[in-house]
Amino acid sequence: MYPDPRLLENIISIRDAMRQISQEADAVVELLDVRIEDEYLDGSTEAEDVRSVLELIQSLTLEVGEELDAYQERHSGS
Repeated sequence: MYPDPRLLENIISIRDAMRQISQEADAVVELLDVRIEDEYLDGSTEAEDVRSVLELIQSLTLEVGEELDAYQERHSGS
């Protein structure tokens, strides 16, 4: 049992964000696989799809980094 329930909530939030990052990356890879297999490539669409997912991942990475810093500070203060 965690001495501070907030620590558990924080690490669960961090885990969930990491899971979302992984799922977003997997989804764009699957989309690219389908387009490659179907030979339905136009360059622009793929670039836009990948860029949009990369931007989302970057945003999530910044958020989880901040949450991790806060978690680490709280945990070291326990």
